[in-house]
Amino acid sequence: MQLKELADLAWVAPQPWTTSKFLLSPADIDQAAKPEQVVKIFLDHAARSVPGFQVPCMTPHTVVTSVPFAAGMFEVDEAGWVTIKLSSDFFKDRLAAHSILAHEVCHYILNNHGFRKSDILLNERYTDLCMFICGFGQIFLAGYKREETGDLGCGHRLGYLKDSEYEFAQQHVLNLYQLYEQNAPDELDLLKTRLRKLLQGDEGACYRYIKAERERNLHRSEAQLYRDVIDQLERDRR
Repeated sequence: MQLKELADLAWVAPQPWTTSKFLLSPADIDQAAKPEQVVKIFLDHAARSVPGFQVPCMTPHTVVTSVPFAAGMFEVDEAGWVTIKLSSDFFKDRLAAHSILAHEVCHYILNNHGFRKSDILLNERYTDLCMFICGFGQIFLAGYKREETGDLGCGHRLGYLKDSEYEFAQQHVLNLYQLYEQNAPDELDLLKTRLRKLLQGDEGACYRYIKAERERNLHRSEAQLYRDVIDQLERDRR
């Protein structure tokens, strides 16, 4: 139910990719040398994979530092500036570092969208589930745990869900996404919904924007008018 709740918010428009492309893979971020570059890849992917969320355009300050009693941390200061911290204990383990950053990026996305639960543990669980909705599941699963060995040193186990819950989340999200693609609504309806979200539900503003665009471009289709208005609003916000 929690996955479905997030999916209904996140997937408001059909995507021109297959399920395999919906998933970001570890290979997609292998060339990212700095944590901040990894965070940018996550955000760029989320902007396409979860169009219903207000994914931030700005890459936050990302630092490797000592984080007592945590693997990572998402912080917002009084002025609204965001910092993502990655524990120096995990910096050299690339797979683990990517798993941590996937979780912290989802804090950033959900916080920017205004989605937050009052219970701290429940909020963390939703953040874990959000990774799968965004298509980060493979990356998280590749690095969230490692058994202790003599060669690699101490092991670790990250996250707020059980192993079986993570496995379920990954498979269930793929199933949900396939159903979503099969039952995708009409493009014009989706564009109207997207514009209303951008204008915070102001139907009068929607009408005025489309009317003005129609007067400038008399021969364009209704769908193209909505696309043009949406593109201009998103450019202005960036």
